[in-house]
Amino acid sequence: MVRKEALIHRKYYLDLLDKNTSSFKKGAAKNIALLGPRKSGKTSIVKEHLKSVKDIVPVYIDLEKISLNPENFSIEFIGNILFHYLKKPIGEYKKFLLLDHLLKTNEQIKSPNAFNLLKSIENELLKIKPSQKFLVQTAFNFVEVLGKEQNKRFLLMLDNFENLLDLNNFTQIKDVLSIINFDAENTRYIVTSSAIKECLSLLKDFECYEIKNFDKDETSNLFGSFVKMNVTDKEKVSSEIFSLSNGHPFVAGAICKKFIETKNAQRAFLADLLTKNHSIYNYCNDSLNYCYNRARGQTLLKSILKVIANEELRLSEIARRIYRSAPVTKSIIERLMEVDVIYKKDKKFCFADNVLRLWVKLTSQGYEFDELPDDKMLDEVAKQL
Repeated sequence: MVRKEALIHRKYYLDLLDKNTSSFKKGAAKNIALLGPRKSGKTSIVKEHLKSVKDIVPVYIDLEKISLNPENFSIEFIGNILFHYLKKPIGEYKKFLLLDHLLKTNEQIKSPNAFNLLKSIENELLKIKPSQKFLVQTAFNFVEVLGKEQNKRFLLMLDNFENLLDLNNFTQIKDVLSIINFDAENTRYIVTSSAIKECLSLLKDFECYEIKNFDKDETSNLFGSFVKMNVTDKEKVSSEIFSLSNGHPFVAGAICKKFIETKNAQRAFLADLLTKNHSIYNYCNDSLNYCYNRARGQTLLKSILKVIANEELRLSEIARRIYRSAPVTKSIIERLMEVDVIYKKDKKFCFADNVLRLWVKLTSQGYEFDELPDDKMLDEVAKQL
């Protein structure tokens, strides 16, 4: 189910994808990357687009859920393609993750050359040391061969695209993007990622679009879809929600939902931000774990983030606070900048996401609750904003 906050005023991106897919039917289209913070609506936008695709085979693959060792990846990638191509029900999906089952699809896919590629993967896997590069390359070639032989065009939507780069950890591969033919005639890609800087650097031949946060009007429209109020009160509350959420679609939506209970935007925000297993709390917790996994070196990363969450500081000041040398501190900060958590402004380092900054600041000060706090406690927390 598509979240309403994901599609409020996202028509621009949907129109962009629709036009590109229409061009693909005529043989001319770009590969597109939708980039943006976690929970900004990238996946929802693309899934909404895939619903309207006709005369093209849409294939959705979440690279966060597929195996990323070359051997299993080659099987599961092809399995996902065949699952969507053959339009099988979700109950059969798990079968398409197994090589034995894929080898039984010859009569269904009616593509001798594509099936030969599948057999070549089977033969390669029987070797003592299979070629990992061959396996991955063959998996990506499979969809193009199938499309050419069946006169079909495939639109591959690769969600959480940055995970594909994990294949670079295998010595036989090193650069997975170099072995993919992104200009193949019968295949086009739409990729989504929260690794904005990394993807902008790597996807030079893609048209890259950054999903922006809501502006005040979009936040007002979102609030109006949840709560009916007179115009004056609506604008006042929606303006406060915009300020608290910085226009982040998911956070703004969570505040709107909680406002229905609390009738107070700030209390709604703080309650959801600081109560375990609530929407904004989980968003912040997941975002930090995502950052730690990508940046490596969790202990010092946490220390630096706690320092910056409380105060924007220069490099030398941060180094003193964590009792490390400036070069060591700089190296860690650079990792945080690479994963889009921290940025530099006027020689000081700041959080890119103010909601995440507040979560780190307040939870590190002990404001973290197992159950919803009362109004008195929320008013106390509000003084820390």
